[in-house]
Amino acid sequence: MGKKTEDKQQQNSEYGEPTQYDPTFNGPIHNRSCTDIICCVLFMLVLVGYMVVGILAWLYGDPRHVLYPRNSTGMYCGLPPNQDKPNVFYFNILKCATATNIMAAALQGLQCPTTQICVRSCPSSFWSLDLAAYTASSSDLKIYFKQELCVPSFNLSSTTLSATEIINRELCPFFYTPTSSVLGRCLPTLGPVYNSVPSNFSLPGMSSNQTVNMIKDATG
Repeated sequence: MGKKTEDKQQQNSEYGEPTQYDPTFNGPIHNRSCTDIICCVLFMLVLVGYMVVGILAWLYGDPRHVLYPRNSTGMYCGLPPNQDKPNVFYFNILKCATATNIMAAALQGLQCPTTQICVRSCPSSFWSLDLAAYTASSSDLKIYFKQELCVPSFNLSSTTLSATEIINRELCPFFYTPTSSVLGRCLPTLGPVYNSVPSNFSLPGMSSNQTVNMIKDATG
C-alpha cells in the first residue's frame, strides 16, 4: 500500500496534477471558424498581390537585368556582341562610391554616374595617366591611354582631342585600381594590395599617399 502511494506521488511530480472532472465542461468546439475576419481578408489580399506581381514579372520582366551587367549604352556584357566581355568596368569608381544622394541615384536608375564599358577581365593593378600626357600632342596619346579600356567607338590613333578633353568627356579612364569581378562588375579589391602602391600612382594635384587615402576612404 505504501509503495503504491509512493509511485502515485512520483508520477504526479513528473506529469503534474491530474485534471479533475468538470461536469460543466462542454468539450472542444466541433465547428470552428475564423475569429478575425478583417486580418484574414488582408492576408488573402496580400497573397493575391504577390501572385499578380509574380505573373507580371514572368510575362513582362527580363531576367537579363539581374543576370548580366550593362554598359553605358545599355548593352549587356557577356551577351552578343559582347559575349567575350563578361565584366563591366567603371571609368571613375570614386563617383560610384561618393554618389550618396538617394534621389539622384534613383533618377539614374540606380546606375553609377560614370562611363561603363564591357571588358574581358577586370584590371588587377594600379595605373594612372602619366602627367606628360596632359601636354602631349593628340597623335601621341595612344602611348599614354589604354585603348582597350576606352569607349569602343573612340579611336586614340585618329583623335584630335587633348588628354584633358578625353578625360572630361569620359572617353578613356585616367586611372584604375586593382579590382575583382563580383557578379560581373569590376569592384575595388580591398586589403593588402594597398600596402604596395607604386610611387608613380597619383591623381592630378595629389601625392601618391593622398590618392590612396582618398580611394580607401571612398571605397572602404
